[in-house]
Amino acid sequence: MKANTLKAGLLAIVASTALLTTSVYAEQQTRCQESGYHMKSDRMGHHNGGMKSAMKKMFRGLDLTDEQRTEIKTLMKAQKESMQSSRPTSDERQAHRAEMLALITADSFDESQVKLLMQQKQEKRQDKAVGMLKVQNEIYQLLTPEQQVKFKDNFAKARSRNERKGDR
Repeated sequence: MKANTLKAGLLAIVASTALLTTSVYAEQQTRCQESGYHMKSDRMGHHNGGMKSAMKKMFRGLDLTDEQRTEIKTLMKAQKESMQSSRPTSDERQAHRAEMLALITADSFDESQVKLLMQQKQEKRQDKAVGMLKVQNEIYQLLTPEQQVKFKDNFAKARSRNERKGDR
């Protein structure tokens, strides 16, 4: 009898974990879609130089001077170092997983605590996005007025391409 009770308990834990994960992911997808951020493509692109290649596309045809290129590289390198230094440590990630496990396996579900954890994670993502946009603004300010007009055209073209992809 105890073996069946243990199996039932484990099944309940696995099922609740799957449901929680699915609901959190669905909420995150909805927020991302509402904001125009495509979670999988942007996240995956980040690890394959996505930001770099996106920035390259935006600066294509601008005829940057060597000085501008050097300053842009310096800004991007500083941003990369800043992002790497703000990454959670292994201990912090492990503590977060333990906290999530405690919430999942608790006798009663504490929705407010889960929402608090999700809000904290969202704030960290938002801070990273603000930092990246700040760097992009600094890079934009390095451009000449003619280059800024061309940059805006490139941005508008990229936006319309992304909107067409979203219609598929």
